[in-house]
Amino acid sequence: MAPMPTEVLIWKLQGNTHYKDGKYLKAIESYDEALRRVSTEDHALILLLNRCQARLSSQHYDAALEDAMAVLDMDKTNEKGLFRAARACYGLGSFTQSRSHLVGLVQLYPRNKAAINDIERCEHRLREQAGDFNFASVLDEAVNKQPSPHLDRATYIGSIEVRKCAIESHGRGLFTTKAVKAGELLLCEKAFTTIFASDDRKDVTEVHHPKNTKPNGSKWRLKLRGELAANTFVKLSRNPSVVPAFADLYPGPDADEKIDEDTNLPDVDDAFVQYRIIYNGFGFPSNTYEYHWKSAQTPDDLKEDESGSLGIWISASYINHSCYPLVRRSYIGDMMIFRAQADIPVDTELKFGYISCLETYEQRQKMLEKWGFQCECQVCLAEKDHSQKKVKKRAKTIEKIIEHFEKNTGTDLGVYTDLLNALDSTYINPPAIEPRKAMIGPIINLISACHSDGLAAQVIELSLRMLRGLGFDFQVTSAAFKITRWGFMVDEVVVALADMADGYGAVNPTLYNDVLEMAKTAYEIMCGERVSWDLTYGSERRGNLGDSAGRVEDVVDGVQGLSFG
Repeated sequence: MAPMPTEVLIWKLQGNTHYKDGKYLKAIESYDEALRRVSTEDHALILLLNRCQARLSSQHYDAALEDAMAVLDMDKTNEKGLFRAARACYGLGSFTQSRSHLVGLVQLYPRNKAAINDIERCEHRLREQAGDFNFASVLDEAVNKQPSPHLDRATYIGSIEVRKCAIESHGRGLFTTKAVKAGELLLCEKAFTTIFASDDRKDVTEVHHPKNTKPNGSKWRLKLRGELAANTFVKLSRNPSVVPAFADLYPGPDADEKIDEDTNLPDVDDAFVQYRIIYNGFGFPSNTYEYHWKSAQTPDDLKEDESGSLGIWISASYINHSCYPLVRRSYIGDMMIFRAQADIPVDTELKFGYISCLETYEQRQKMLEKWGFQCECQVCLAEKDHSQKKVKKRAKTIEKIIEHFEKNTGTDLGVYTDLLNALDSTYINPPAIEPRKAMIGPIINLISACHSDGLAAQVIELSLRMLRGLGFDFQVTSAAFKITRWGFMVDEVVVALADMADGYGAVNPTLYNDVLEMAKTAYEIMCGERVSWDLTYGSERRGNLGDSAGRVEDVVDGVQGLSFG
């Protein structure tokens, strides 16, 4: 090979220096200058490989792939060209193509250990794209990468697809392509972009705004949204191939975007990004299982927001709202997980709650105003017809239950049964249509107290009552327990089922495993995985039947001494 011309060499060496200093964009500029001056293919190949590496390091995967393919056009067996093409494809989520380049490389260069390792990594991603996740590994990675757990994982899209909704104003939604069972994994999506909040700014998003669109709020929330917009803009600018998917998201009614005739896409500018973040951004906790335990053990008025981080998930953004959701979302790092929380027929539109579905009808409709619609799900239509008299009676009954807790005087379960019956009478429709949401707090507190006092029969009785009140149906015999219809899912359902398993373990051990399996399925729905079950519901944390380990002290103390006879 002839020596590289001095001027070209100077630019190359300058690029190398910038690269070693971590100044990848400056390195790219220097290699650009060198390539403009190069006159031989051999020299161009060297410079293209250098620029390709700088582009990989700066996450310019589209351009890096172009450089690598240009090298392979000159020398189809080039080891570095094959390896860097594979890395660029991996960065773009094209794991099949990445593996193909690597397999070709290893056939030519069987001692390339980095390529052999990357083949294994690609095969892990391809298994994940087929829905085969090692959730223990995913959780470990999320913990090890705190406080910013950007995970090296692939997206799985299950038996769902985007379709136009029957009601035109609803736009597009996610629909099932086959019948699915409760607990089935429907989506496990890697975030498009995220910003993780540190512990000192967890007020960034609101607890009841998992799909956050509120344009005004705390300075931290606005700052975090600005950081997410900046990250998103950088990703779109670096990799034009990902723009169409982001551009297809709903930009809101106020977006006035001009379409470029060449690309058939809007211009990628600040407004283009901001509008889509406003209507498609999610507030989220970095790990759902810890938030689940706190939420399940904490009274509603004391629950705290754990969803301080913000992110964009392309597929998840197409889901519409209902106050009676069919799917539950959860998070591990920057992975969002959808599981069916009921048996769902084919061609059914999937929905989840943009807001807390435990609020009153009036509160929910007010919170939904920012999306420009009123919810008309089965729960809203039922609660809309409630008279103020029934609403007031419900509130008074709840006050009486709280008063009995606070008095801490001996009584029996019959008193609470009468109060719960009175609470139930304030609802008009069957629980399958109108879940008894107001009963969750009082009953779960009673279950907790009975569990702590070792009252197995009462734990079972109360748990079954809570489940019925939330629209669950089940078959119970002396030999088997089975949920035949899954109802309204909340964190407390898992606690009730786990405590009920303990209860059956004491009075009818034959049913223990059946109920425990239902509890773990409910946990999997709520948290996305079940491998953390023992961490969350193990006896050291939750306590065995007859002790109060792991229970919320003020709840247990408020009912200690009660004789549920």
